[in-house]
Amino acid sequence: MSKQLTVLCASAHPDDIELQCSGTLIRYVKEGHKVFMATACTGNVGSKDHTGPEIEAIRAEEAKKGAAAIGAELIQLDYKDADVWLDHAHWTRYVDLIRQTNPDVILTHDRDDYVHDHSNVGELVYRAAIWASVANIPECKLAPIDHIPTVFYFETIGTTRVAPPDHYVDISQEFEQKLHAFSQHKSQRGDFLEKQFGVKDWDEYITTVNKLRGFQCGCKYAEAFRVVQTWPNHKTYRLLPPVQFGSR
Repeated sequence: MSKQLTVLCASAHPDDIELQCSGTLIRYVKEGHKVFMATACTGNVGSKDHTGPEIEAIRAEEAKKGAAAIGAELIQLDYKDADVWLDHAHWTRYVDLIRQTNPDVILTHDRDDYVHDHSNVGELVYRAAIWASVANIPECKLAPIDHIPTVFYFETIGTTRVAPPDHYVDISQEFEQKLHAFSQHKSQRGDFLEKQFGVKDWDEYITTVNKLRGFQCGCKYAEAFRVVQTWPNHKTYRLLPPVQFGSR
């Protein structure tokens, strides 16, 4: 990629991005591209030991540390967990988010993700990306951008409930930095996630998934994506960092 790109990664919760696609964002940053991370929710239900306001404050700081470990600029939208809906107010907020960041590429949740915070963010981003370049939307505060960004869905946890990926990014050189970025979310790495999901070792989960995707595309570690087809937005050049064959 010779063109300098702007990348927006939009997720539901703090730590979603670090878990699912931070290796790709790290590659973008290393290659000189601008990366924004936008988290919708505060993570206020992400603890059985802290009150909502307490865990919100903890997770806000963890999100800042995770973004810093990636080299991205963080935007926190501050919705409560489970309070992201497919309505006009949320849609215009995402239109303005895309106008604010003016991305060439957007990475986000699949619209068939397993929890509605995730799937609704994916749906809102998909809908907003098409309309961010359209003028005369009264509720939007920012001016339209001049293009339709290309949207890619990153994987769901457990790689379930979605169509097979059609794009892979080699993160073999970025894998350890990805683990470091995810490690910033200390509040989510103990008993809480084990009790919620039955996963004791999230580093093992990340390693397993990224090794599988690497095996599929011919490198040591990879992340997988699915491009969203929006006519007439088909680029003649690659927007994701490529696989470097032989990087095993």
